[in-house]
Order: sequence, then C-alpha cells, then structure tokens
Amino acid sequence: MKYTEDCLSNTLLNLGGFTGTSTMTDAEVRQTGPAELEGSVSTVGRLWGGPEEVKIYFVMHFDKPFDRLDSWDDSLTTKAVTGLKVNSQATPRNAGMTYYDAPTAGIQALHRLKKGEELQVKIAISYTNIENARHNLAHECAHWDFDAIRRDARREWEETLSRIQVQGGDAHQRIKFYTDLWHVLLGRHKLDDVSGDYPDRTGQEFIIRTLPKNTTGESKFHMYNSDAFWLTQWNLNILWGLAWPSVLDDFAACLIQYADNGGLLPRGPCGGGYSRIMTGCPATNLIVSAYMKGLLKKTEARHAFTVMKRNHMPGGMLGIDDFYLENGYYADNAGITIEANFQDWALSQMAQQLDYPEEATYFLKRSQGWKQLFDPEKKLIFPKDRQGNWKHRNPLSGDGWVEANAWQATWSVSHGIPDLIELMGGKDVLCDKLNYAFEQAADDDFVYGYSGGYISYANQPGVSNAHVFSWAGKPWLTQYWVRRVRAQAYGAVTPDRGYGGHDEDQGQMGGISALMAIGLFSLTGNVDQNPSYEITSPIFDRIEITLDDRYYEKGKFVIQTYHNSAGNCYIRQARLNGKPLHDFRFSHADFSKGGLLELWMGPEPAKKWGIFPKKRSPRPVNQR
Repeated sequence: MKYTEDCLSNTLLNLGGFTGTSTMTDAEVRQTGPAELEGSVSTVGRLWGGPEEVKIYFVMHFDKPFDRLDSWDDSLTTKAVTGLKVNSQATPRNAGMTYYDAPTAGIQALHRLKKGEELQVKIAISYTNIENARHNLAHECAHWDFDAIRRDARREWEETLSRIQVQGGDAHQRIKFYTDLWHVLLGRHKLDDVSGDYPDRTGQEFIIRTLPKNTTGESKFHMYNSDAFWLTQWNLNILWGLAWPSVLDDFAACLIQYADNGGLLPRGPCGGGYSRIMTGCPATNLIVSAYMKGLLKKTEARHAFTVMKRNHMPGGMLGIDDFYLENGYYADNAGITIEANFQDWALSQMAQQLDYPEEATYFLKRSQGWKQLFDPEKKLIFPKDRQGNWKHRNPLSGDGWVEANAWQATWSVSHGIPDLIELMGGKDVLCDKLNYAFEQAADDDFVYGYSGGYISYANQPGVSNAHVFSWAGKPWLTQYWVRRVRAQAYGAVTPDRGYGGHDEDQGQMGGISALMAIGLFSLTGNVDQNPSYEITSPIFDRIEITLDDRYYEKGKFVIQTYHNSAGNCYIRQARLNGKPLHDFRFSHADFSKGGLLELWMGPEPAKKWGIFPKKRSPRPVNQR
C-alpha cells in the first residue's frame, strides 16, 4: 500500500463473524515483535458441512514497526494492546440452516506514515500449528520484494496455462478459454505445510500427520480442500489428464490418503475431514481415470482398488444400502442410481485390468440396475420406490433426481449407451428424442432451465448430452450442438453472462467449456479399458497441448483445423499422424505419444464420417 498523504494508517485484521460460507469465532492474537503478530481463529458452520471446527493458525509480518495496536470485540474497542483473546458464540441465522453469525472481532495495526511511504504486509497460514505457519512464511516468502512475487506468480501462471496454446478464433473466445482454464486449475487449496504436516479430522480427534516423502525429502503429494468431485468424469478428469496429469495424480493420492486416515473416500475434502457434499463416490471416477491412462504414480493401484471396493459397499461413501445390492437401483432416486451404477462400472473396468475377474463381473452386474428405471412408454428414466412403483412420470420434474430431471439426465448412463439405444428402439429414435430436447432448450441458451428444463449446461448432470449423438451414429449432431452450446452457454465474457447461471463448482463448467473449445471429450471419462477421446468441433484453428514428460513421451499433441469458421462447424474428413481417420475417436495411447490430428471443416455435415462400422460395437473392450 502506498500512501498519497501523511496519515495514521489503520490496517484491520478481522477475525470474527460470517465470512464466505463459514463463520469465524474464538480469535486469539499475540504481538511477537515490533512488527509481528501470530494467532489463530476457528471456523465453524460450513454451509455444506464438514468438520465441526477447523482452526487456522497464522503469522503476520509488517515491514514497519507498529505505532500502536488496538483491538475490538463486537462493539467494545480497546486501545494500546499487545493481543486479543475472544471466546465468541456462533448462532444460526435460520433454523435448520448452516449459516451462522458471530460477533466481529480483530486487531487494528496503526502506523504513522508520510506521503509517498509504503506499507507492506505478508501472512502465512497453517492448519496444524503456528510453528508451521512461521516455517511456511520463511520458506515461501523470506523477502519484501513485492515485484518479484508478482513476477513469480505471473511466470507460474503463464507456464501453467500455456500448456495448451491456441491460435485462431476471436479475442473473446481466447479470453474465455484461458479464463476457463484458470478456473479449472485455481479452485483447490493445499492443506499441507512445507514440512509435509497436515491436519487429519476424519475421526473424532484432531491429529497432525505427515505426508510420505520421496528420495529428495519432498512430500510425494499434497492434501487438499475441495468442492465435491461430483460428475467430474465429464470435465476435470479428462482435461487435467491432457495437460496437467500431475494434478490428476496428486488428487488421486490425496483421496486415497483421506481414506487411509478415516476409512472413507471424500466427496469434497474439507479441513482434513469429510463434508459429504453431494452424492455417490465420485473419487472412484477420478482414481480409475488416472489409473486407466497410466497416470496413477503417487499411490499404489491395488491398494487404491481395495479402498474403492470398500467404499462401494454399505457403510462406504457410495451411500448404498442392502436394497441397492438386491435390486440394482437406489430407491426413490434415479439420479443417484445412474451415478452409482456408473461408478460401479468404472470399478469393474479397473478390476478387469488388475485381473480380478470376480470383482470385475460383480461390479459390472451392479452397473446395470438403471435399466429397471427405464420407462418404455415415455422412453426416459424415472425414479421408482421400494415396491418397484414409479415415484412419478413427469419428465420435467426434479423429484427423485439430483439437480436434474428425466429429460436432462436419462442420457447420463454413459457406460450403457448401446443398451439405452436398444431400449429406446434404435439409434434414430434416441437421436430424434435428444435432438428435440436441444431444440427446446436453445432459447434458454441451454443454461437457464437448470433442473426444470430439457437441457442444462449450467450444472453437471447434463454436460455430456451433446456428445451422445456420436455414440448413436450421428456425430455431425454432436458437432453441431457442441458449437451451439459453446457459443450460447459458455461464449460470453461480460460479468453478468460470462458464468451467468452456471454452477461452476471450482471449474467444472469451465472445464466442459474448454473441452468443447478444443474439440475433445470422453463420454466415459477415460475409465474404460481402452481410454479414448471423441472429436467434436474445435473453435480454434490450431491447438497445441504440451505433454508432461513425467507421464507422457516428450513433445506435443497438435490439433490443426482447415477452413474453420463459425459457419463451418462440421468435420468433413480427418487424419491422425498423416493417416486417414474414419472413427470419431482416437486412443489415449495415441495421444500420449504426441502427434498431429488434422480436421477439415465445412458448412454441411459429412454423414459418413465417424460412423461405427456395422459389425463393431461402441461398447469399450479390453485392447491393452
């Protein structure tokens, strides 16, 4: 901070009251030097649950000695103090809600400054203790060169974001693309200290644990806070694996470590404990995706499988009971059924790859329960009760779904599209029905129907829908609707429309937007035996993905388009590494070696390109 006139500067350190989606209480601050503070604050009342209390420790250094410290506790102000200790109470704002209020409290650091003087402050935190917070600050910021910190941050983001470089498109498309990538990479927070210490709140008692180290003495991976990994098989799991495989690997190891500590795989890890936000066991999709692509290096695969298998039984994070085991579906909720079935299928794929035939067969059978919820008359999926009766048959009702409805989420059985085609009465029937849904949602920009419309790209359950056409023999419809959705749902850059109506969830809608922009996807989230990428309709002329040589062969994977424009959204022909490509997919194995995918675009669909041969089933098979 640089001051434009002589003044008594007053820097406020607020440590009480409602902030974000939690509430600060029980602040404690001590002056430890002429320009230093240390202390802690408890956070309680998290909106989406989690540990009852998470304490955050901090150290705070100024580059000039204090002239005076004052404190406040609610309406009481005290001058010339050396610290503050508050025992505050948090009270619910509304009965049954997790929003809490508490009195505001904190420290005021006063400095007498002359015109032109600067005041700098640096803070470090720890979830374990003050000593680790102090160590973190000394290791990460031992100097007072603000410009150097800014340069380092800019350099790190530039290197990270430039792993996918694009050419072509317009300025708004490039701005939105890199903003999407920023969201994809930003929204997770490391819990561990420089020392490798981290908090474990998975049990009844708070424990400080230390991460395993590699041969150089560094932590093998990090522990994180995060929102739920709910349905990330259609965005983060794919995108991270392309350009940032170390992130996918790191999270897989982190999630297994949580389960090693507390038994359960987290949905949304929080403060070293569990938040239980959302449904199912989404960690399975992430871990299996990393394993199937050969990216699981920071945790042992067979141990990971054992952990997931335990969490897919009653008492585990999947959240099923004996009724699900006996009947194949989740009573009264079709959304959870589809989600759990897909996660069972993912686990069956890993079991097959690990040569566990009994487990592969068992979980494959469990993954088929959704078929009992298919209504042959309406040709959509609906929830059933424990007696096997329809809970309702209103396709636009969200009752018995999770933030979705029958129109939006029937297509989410990504592991069973061939079976869905058969149940509906053929590929044409499925494509006509799904195409109708997109037509109904176009006026709402495929966003504003949320859980009450035909299609919603504002939220996770429906973000795979446009890609289903390719698996039903009409990839040109996937190309058309991907372009429409990318432009209408995700194309804006203004504050009100850029992410307007989106349930961004730390980068998930940004993730699907970015995948649409580069023209790649995986309906099965790369959890099948032969992971592959489906080709859609890139908005850029050239995309270069730099391969991480810790996981892939060194080099780049390049997508080059010809005659690309807003009107030329259809793929006329394709080549992979100079050879004609007639399938709408190419394998992850091909991607991992680097190469060149060339796409010739045009204004009319090439209805013979990308179609499965008649004798070939689109169901993934073991080709390893």
